[in-house]
Amino acid sequence: MKNLIVMVLITGSLALSGCATLSESQCIASDWQTVGYRDGLSGMQSSQLLKHQNACVKHGIVPDRQAYLAGWDQGVAQYCQPQNGFSAGESGAQFTNVCPTHMKDAFYAAYKEGQQLYLARSEISSLQRSISQKEYRLKQVKAQSAEAEVHLVDGATTALERRHLLEETKSLSQEQGKLETEIQNLKVEVAVKAEQLENLRQVLALASY
Repeated sequence: MKNLIVMVLITGSLALSGCATLSESQCIASDWQTVGYRDGLSGMQSSQLLKHQNACVKHGIVPDRQAYLAGWDQGVAQYCQPQNGFSAGESGAQFTNVCPTHMKDAFYAAYKEGQQLYLARSEISSLQRSISQKEYRLKQVKAQSAEAEVHLVDGATTALERRHLLEETKSLSQEQGKLETEIQNLKVEVAVKAEQLENLRQVLALASY
């Protein structure tokens, strides 16, 4: 059920981002109450009707506003259930203030709780990306150090070149040590954040969203 809700939210976002909301054939065939219900269920504002109107008027078709809004009210009533708010927050979807007053507080509270999971996972992902970048640089540093060491023992290397190589290996060694420390610290931080995420997940699971 949660995956279905998230899919509805994603579908709604794609529809919002499109240039034309409906094709000519869709304008002709549309049951405007169903269109309104779909938009409401996707968490769209009722002003989405204006976009449909702009898409359809060029084909000589005017949406049935009353039917659309009746369907939209029904769809929004389904969308504004707390479990949908939680799923929207957990998936990282933008909060849309479409809920009627008597449903808004519960929906938003659930949305914020779901968003905690999203933000916690995002933070871990950011740390892991940083680890990957530093590990990549560490490989480069080790390769550069190995190459410099080869040239150091090469009989064709001049004294001036050898002095420069020694300076380079010293700098690379320092960078390697710094990177190794940073990577280790980041891995510890990821482990701590992962444990915090799991604890948060267990706490929020008690809400039965």
